[in-house]
Amino acid sequence: MFERFFHVNICVRDLDRSIPFYQELGFTKINDFIADDPDLIRALVGVAAKKARGAFMRLGNDPDAPVLDLVQFFDPPTQGQPYPTLNHVGICRIAFVVDDIEKTYEKPKAMQAEFVGEGGSIYLPNVAPVRVLMFKDPDGTVLEAVAKIPGA
Repeated sequence: MFERFFHVNICVRDLDRSIPFYQELGFTKINDFIADDPDLIRALVGVAAKKARGAFMRLGNDPDAPVLDLVQFFDPPTQGQPYPTLNHVGICRIAFVVDDIEKTYEKPKAMQAEFVGEGGSIYLPNVAPVRVLMFKDPDGTVLEAVAKIPGA
């Protein structure tokens, strides 16, 4: 059966724009790839594309830590939009643990990322003693930062 979580894939429109965005958030690019065999791409992911380019990115140094897999398709290019609302069926956001929510808030703010909701961190008293904030990557994928409240 399943043993551990391996990766999350995010399709992006411009890999050269997305890699630096995620690096600013603390991710390290550990691998990149080009897939230019249309038959292999179709067999692997069911997409009729002539080429795909991607990068595996990771937080921290643990070689077994989950990977963020950014992929850009070519001919035809990456299509569509992320889910318009967070109550849409399917994967609606990706959450990451952070050590300092206020410091974390400053990074996407400086990058002019679009925030979800009120744009600041929200305390979740009835769910867990945490603060959260949500913002969008360059293509509109929602990212969530979660921080434990010290002493809670």
